[in-house]
Amino acid sequence: MENTKNKNDILLNVDELEVSFFTHAGEVKAVRKISYNLEYGEAMGIVGESGSGKSVSSYALMGIVPEPGKTVSGSITFEGREITTMSEAEILKLRGKEVGMIFQDPMTSLNPVFTVGNQIDESLKKHTDLNKDGRKQRIIELFELVGINQPEKRLKQYPHEFSGGMRQRVMIAMSLACNPKLLIADEPTTALDVTIQAQIIELLKDLKDKINMSIIFITHDLGVISEICDKVAVMYAGNIIERGKIDDIFYNPKHPYTLGLLKSIPKINSDEHERLIPIEGNPVDLINPPKGCAFAPRCEHCMSVCMENVPPVYSMDSQHEVSCWLMVKEEYEKEVAEI
Repeated sequence: MENTKNKNDILLNVDELEVSFFTHAGEVKAVRKISYNLEYGEAMGIVGESGSGKSVSSYALMGIVPEPGKTVSGSITFEGREITTMSEAEILKLRGKEVGMIFQDPMTSLNPVFTVGNQIDESLKKHTDLNKDGRKQRIIELFELVGINQPEKRLKQYPHEFSGGMRQRVMIAMSLACNPKLLIADEPTTALDVTIQAQIIELLKDLKDKINMSIIFITHDLGVISEICDKVAVMYAGNIIERGKIDDIFYNPKHPYTLGLLKSIPKINSDEHERLIPIEGNPVDLINPPKGCAFAPRCEHCMSVCMENVPPVYSMDSQHEVSCWLMVKEEYEKEVAEI
């Protein structure tokens, strides 16, 4: 069943979201006041290195932030409903039915002691009124949708009887069982070889178009993002430091960290043997983050203001925003030149 809402309407709105983990060493500020929205049928990529807060921000959307973490403040509205104040029963109704999630590792996300059909059937029992035959037919339809051959035979098999790519297809089928309006894909291709990665990306693109499903695609790989997403949010140290349409990020990046990520991608169409340029330095300590810009200690363009003050959000246009003091400096220099 296709999601029929107008594509231009807002499905999800995240406003000033903060998530922390409270440890013996102190408060780890994993997500620090991030804001974005997502339209019906739109795909957004969240990209950044390990520890940037990508996955934790998505767990907050599902109400599954692991202990000892919790959502500290902010708002998450899904079709106008506030998720952060929902009861556990309300979140359980939302999770799996209206919001689906593909977790990072297909090898460990399935229960080894139950058949794959049984595991998908559990979700259908909980969220639909289908009888036993109807649920079986729905599982067969899902397997055909995600490209699993001989579905009647395969639904009776156990996870160990599937390859990594096939397990990931099972996970996608499970997440789509109840026709969710939003699919959160948390690094769904990381554990797979390149050929299978391409197949999974094509599958998600096809499903997005078929059922007008919105996608949040979380990854550290900008190359993967370019294949499936309409827009991108770049995260660093719990902050969104740049966001915009896919062309903005790839062809007009403004934040030094975004530029660094792009420079570290191999270019297969280049005639020259260019060396990859790594981002120097180490990620910040989220228990004691820097006073100013979190990226300042690693930034080759760092100014004194960067070390002391958090940069403002500078709007390049209505959809391209950058949190960097360089934008303020460039604007000032432009104004001075015009005098």
